[in-house]
Amino acid sequence: MGGSGTAAGGTVSGGSGGDVSQGGSAGSVTSGGSSANGGSAAQGGSSAGSGGSAGKGGVDGGAGAPAIKLELIDDLEDGDKQITVVNNPLRNGIWDTGHDTTSGATQTPTPGAFKPIDLGSDVPYAGDLFAAYTKGQGFMAYGAFMNVSMTLAADPKYDATRYSGISFWAKVGTGSTKAMRVRFISGDTDPRGKICKDPAVTPSATQPEYCFNHYYSSMALSTSWKQYRLDFTNDFHQGTDGMTFAAINLKTMYGLEFYFNVDEVFEVWIDDLSFVVK
Repeated sequence: MGGSGTAAGGTVSGGSGGDVSQGGSAGSVTSGGSSANGGSAAQGGSSAGSGGSAGKGGVDGGAGAPAIKLELIDDLEDGDKQITVVNNPLRNGIWDTGHDTTSGATQTPTPGAFKPIDLGSDVPYAGDLFAAYTKGQGFMAYGAFMNVSMTLAADPKYDATRYSGISFWAKVGTGSTKAMRVRFISGDTDPRGKICKDPAVTPSATQPEYCFNHYYSSMALSTSWKQYRLDFTNDFHQGTDGMTFAAINLKTMYGLEFYFNVDEVFEVWIDDLSFVVK
């Protein structure tokens, strides 16, 4: 498990909702289809202006672009599944994987066995060693995901209202789908919040009451490392297959899911996951 400490920061310049690995203004992220557990992932736009140097903690964009402060959630460099521990408020969650129960489908690592992967020589920047990783295929009920929780508390809600979005490095493997959803799990859309209803537990529930209609951002990844930034207000949306809300509930954040839709072959690396500070 990781030790305690203060989350590392950084700066990034560029637009929201897309690839910012080269700085500048990023393209928009479009919403996709829907299903009870997330639906299909439409590909989002990702364009970036030239100029700027990449490095750990962020990128520097073009001249005159405003600096953006990043607060590290986890860079995986300690080689374990726990995120970087931060106090006031406590943030001590873990990485894991999850999937539906389709017979014959596979996911690595299996749920409960998460461990960062050694990057070898293929790194997003010099000196980087580890990243979060998952690979799989064959899931036909609702798909599969790699997730990160914010706390290990009995009531694991985390107040994320001081942040405007998230930043991370990512790439997919050759032969993998490039479409991925980042889903924001909150007390509004998760059964643990006791606001919506899980149809598997409450068969009498109607669709407007259903849980799992998480806010999400659909994106198209690359087989090369790129840094992405997503804005909670502009880049996350809901579908229409469950309970809907006027806005994303940052005050009751459980965590994030890097989600792949049904019948997808996927292989993804995620690194240097950070909040963007308001």
